[in-house]
Amino acid sequence: MPLGRLNANLFSAAMVVLHCFFLTAPLIAQEKADLAKIAAQLGDKNAAVRQAAVEALGELNDQAGVDLLISALKDENQEVRSAAALALGQTGAVKGVEPLARMLQSQRIRDRRSAMIALGTIGGAKACEALIPLLNSTSAEDRDSAVAALGGAQCAHAFDPLVKALADEHYMVRASAAMALGDLKDKRAVEPLLAVLNSNPADSVRTGVVLALGALGDQRAIEPMEKLLKTEKNENVRQQIEQALARLRAIPPDKQ
Repeated sequence: MPLGRLNANLFSAAMVVLHCFFLTAPLIAQEKADLAKIAAQLGDKNAAVRQAAVEALGELNDQAGVDLLISALKDENQEVRSAAALALGQTGAVKGVEPLARMLQSQRIRDRRSAMIALGTIGGAKACEALIPLLNSTSAEDRDSAVAALGGAQCAHAFDPLVKALADEHYMVRASAAMALGDLKDKRAVEPLLAVLNSNPADSVRTGVVLALGALGDQRAIEPMEKLLKTEKNENVRQQIEQALARLRAIPPDKQ
């Protein structure tokens, strides 16, 4: 390539970089200004102002904002703490996993629930490790939230604990465990789920199992669900069975 043309190309590339800089620099400056304003609002005496501030931080893609959210997990107000946890989950920042895991030790169920939702949103091995022990909680609410979070985070190594949760004493935990197993996309769950389906569980549990079986896409579920459809009296469950069956029957043979 002639030297003159090379220099021209380099000049053009430099102009593109400068153009991008001048376009983004005001946006960066504005975001920094917004962050400073929000940081000041976190010190406001009004809890509603602080809550709005942490919710705004969840929308900013800024590491300093993550640090502010972590600090807000210790706010004296319940609503602010919960909003901070959920916003931290929204950022997806791995840095938030450890402080959220500490929040699981709170005596307040709302704190624990918010932290579990956030951990399930962030995901990853450390978040899963923090959530799994909650499956043994004496609180059914905690077990239910933990199961849902593990499914949301698609924690593969939570498979066995989630199968165990299918036999939980509380029907909502069993229903959530079924759906979480569907989220994992592990076809080893088909047989345990079919066993629950045949045990005449609560309506919500049957619904959860049917949804999971539909998501897993395994043909072994077709015949048992066809059989259940003939005797199922709950209209909502019937609709879910029909939808799951349609989904399973539509799967091409090479994808089964």
